[in-house]
Amino acid sequence: MERVLGSGGMGRVYLASDAKLPGKWWAVKETMADTADYERIENEARMLTRLRHHSLPQVVDFFAPDAEGRVFLVMEYIEGSNLDEYAMMAGGRLDIPFVLELTLRICEVLEYLHAQDPPVVFRDLKPGNIMIGEGGSIRLIDFGIARSAGPEKSADTVKLGTIGFAAPEQYEGRSDPASDQYALGALLLYLCTGGRFSEWTSEAQRALRSDMPPVLLPAIRKMLSHRREDRYGSIEEVKRLIRPNDFGDGEQTAGGVGSGTSTIAVLGSFPGCGATHTAIAAAHALAKNSGRTAVVELGRTAGAFGRIALEWQGEPLKGQPMFSIRGVDYWPSADREKLADIFGRGYRHIVLDLGTCSDARDFEEFLRADIPLIVGSASEWRSGELVAFAHRESLRVRPKWTYVLPFANDEAIRDMRRRLGHKRVYAMPMLSDPFGSDARECLEPMIGTLYMRQARRPFLKLGFR
Repeated sequence: MERVLGSGGMGRVYLASDAKLPGKWWAVKETMADTADYERIENEARMLTRLRHHSLPQVVDFFAPDAEGRVFLVMEYIEGSNLDEYAMMAGGRLDIPFVLELTLRICEVLEYLHAQDPPVVFRDLKPGNIMIGEGGSIRLIDFGIARSAGPEKSADTVKLGTIGFAAPEQYEGRSDPASDQYALGALLLYLCTGGRFSEWTSEAQRALRSDMPPVLLPAIRKMLSHRREDRYGSIEEVKRLIRPNDFGDGEQTAGGVGSGTSTIAVLGSFPGCGATHTAIAAAHALAKNSGRTAVVELGRTAGAFGRIALEWQGEPLKGQPMFSIRGVDYWPSADREKLADIFGRGYRHIVLDLGTCSDARDFEEFLRADIPLIVGSASEWRSGELVAFAHRESLRVRPKWTYVLPFANDEAIRDMRRRLGHKRVYAMPMLSDPFGSDARECLEPMIGTLYMRQARRPFLKLGFR
């Protein structure tokens, strides 16, 4: 062994010279193994030796556990820089064409791995495990935790991966090809936010670089879905979406992804509390002075937006995906796939009407929003529902959560602030016309920070920091 190339929780990687072939070098991965895992590790090591792909180092040998329980994988030594190092040498900002080509090549090698029988799951895709060689060649390295994903492998024996890039199911000890897709989405988000974010949040969305192709936004969101069922069906689908010839010259239009999209999520504590009324009022208040706005009715098959369209247009929607009222685009009964498409359309603001949020996946959107609004009631017989909700969600409550009480008086607001232990509790007066402009002043304490955001954003300069 010449020297240590790297080390981590799984063990170490050494640079070793070949005793029989002068000048030939190998990378030797040392891992401590539990006795119960010896057979599995050996079977999967033999599987790795059969893999042949130009973007994978060749695994040439495996040494069974020694007396101390150490196992060794011997693989081709790859010279070059990992992706983080390469970005630093490039001045901290990678060109979008390079990012797209890199992503396509990663898709190709993941396709190859997932096509094995049983599929091979890489499980630790991250910048440190992507090597950039001469001429821009790429290799995925560190197969210490890759494993097959046969039907009998419903649960992995250990929880592996890197925090920030590992899929949620890996923390529960499970992984499959969709886990690699999540990591690829995290990697793309990392590259498109200047190395600042690998998990989707509203802050991450605002940090997206200005030259990012618009189609990448919904693609990244979908890949980063917490539920594997909500991601793409395969890496092949991802590859079709991100081919460079789909993007044109990459320029953004005004109000596009580069400027960022602000989100308001409105959740009702009980049916009929006024969540839809509040969402519509917020959307029209924003659209009047601060940019292109959409209001989305999420996850319902027959909701209020259909009735609004009938009243406004005089006829049913008849399959119409969207209609507009006074400068606001209304998207009725949108599913999660449609939501990803809406986020890619360059809106300045998107208001989500979540109803009572019966679907846990919809609650993810509430947690992600820039401004999450919870609509309840200050009446004696309904106020307890709002307090119960806050106590039930106490572990997830954020300081920016805002509670809205329609028609509440000052005394009721003070009482609810005391009961909730939360300052952001406001009254919503009667709005005779939520489609008009009279809502702006009463919504100022709740969403006023968004009114001026359009003027500030274009001056941001994004990149690796």
